[in-house]
Amino acid sequence: MKADEWASWEVDPSTRTAVHPFTKYAPVADTLSTTAADVFTVNRGIPSVNLVTNPRIEATDVTMFVNDNATSTVRNVDSVGQLGAASLLVTPSGTVDDGFYWTTPTLTGHPEGSFIIASCEVKKASGSGSETVKINITNSTGTEVVASAAHTLTTSFIKISVIYNLPMHSPSTYRVGVRAADTGTQAFHVDKIHIEHRKDGTVPLYVDGAVAPINGEQYEWTGTAHASQSRRRAGIAAIRGVRITNEHASIKVYIAFDDTASATTGIPIGGGETWETSWPVDFRTNISAIAASGTPAIHGVVWGIHQG
Repeated sequence: MKADEWASWEVDPSTRTAVHPFTKYAPVADTLSTTAADVFTVNRGIPSVNLVTNPRIEATDVTMFVNDNATSTVRNVDSVGQLGAASLLVTPSGTVDDGFYWTTPTLTGHPEGSFIIASCEVKKASGSGSETVKINITNSTGTEVVASAAHTLTTSFIKISVIYNLPMHSPSTYRVGVRAADTGTQAFHVDKIHIEHRKDGTVPLYVDGAVAPINGEQYEWTGTAHASQSRRRAGIAAIRGVRITNEHASIKVYIAFDDTASATTGIPIGGGETWETSWPVDFRTNISAIAASGTPAIHGVVWGIHQG
């Protein structure tokens, strides 16, 4: 690194992005202390689509999940789901591959990459057994093409996943299943089912339209809640504006952008005051805050754009 490379250390927004209307926002609310902490972190996240129409089993219709040789696959509310009030309860009959499957739409490969990526969270229903389960993908007639490693069930929900590289020029449907990996009969819960057709091989975070946003990203259903596909739209990639109110009547707080706040590096906000940007800014990492003393609270909003 050389000093005459200084221009590459800075961000110069293009004319287009500099006047880009704000497209994202994120509320900020925090209680500060005399140790600096980030109150907002820039993270656009990975835009994602969940093809499953009842992924956290909140709706009573579970007919999209086809029981396959298990004693039963039913919606269960006796044990609260990992996310929400319900989960699928699968009771194997004692045969390997007992479980259920969900059928994809017709998919085919692409020269730039094309993958089925599937994940869910599983836990044992009860008992002390050490049965194992897997998530797998089969062709349209049930022949397995790929499977995850066998996962030993515990009393906590754990995420398991599988990835299949789709062949080109072979449009077909596939079955994504969650199945017993041994001959045990231990019942197990399944929740947060996420199945996606992606260009890359990334296993995304779980998506449905009711997930709470963190960094200005938006989660939404494409139709009826818990009965349609869902997506995660991008979060904030660049901070463009900020408004923060110091709720304490007398204690001063300090905020800093793309840095760690302190009394010397931070912008002071007096007791009961509100600080707001008056012109678009461009920060790409974080907003840090610290209190001069005590534990004053702040609240406000961060405005941003999704790319640029």
